[in-house]
Amino acid sequence: MMKFDDKLFLAKQIKEHRKKLGITQEELAEKVELSTQHISRIESGCYIPSLKSFFSIVSVLNIDLKIFGFNINKTNNTVKDKLIEKVLSATDAELIFYENSIDAISESLNKVKRELL
Repeated sequence: MMKFDDKLFLAKQIKEHRKKLGITQEELAEKVELSTQHISRIESGCYIPSLKSFFSIVSVLNIDLKIFGFNINKTNNTVKDKLIEKVLSATDAELIFYENSIDAISESLNKVKRELL
């Protein structure tokens, strides 16, 4: 069940995560290109952010979308799900390594395919 439409739940999660990161409302507002007053009203449960603002805030505060009922990384393929989980939890250095590895493997596979045709 998605909890995006529960203003008080949204407000609590955003405020808690912002405080946990030691970010002021002003700093968050600047990073997501909203006014401080708008952030204050979101955190007090007066406003629900637009989807664009919601995803910007979630990204800046590094909030797991699963707490809002989003389960965007599940497919019907367990191999894909494992790879997605690894990518989502990877550091920047690991992501570069994964990308380079996948590119090299893809290149080799394409070469073999061309030779077989």
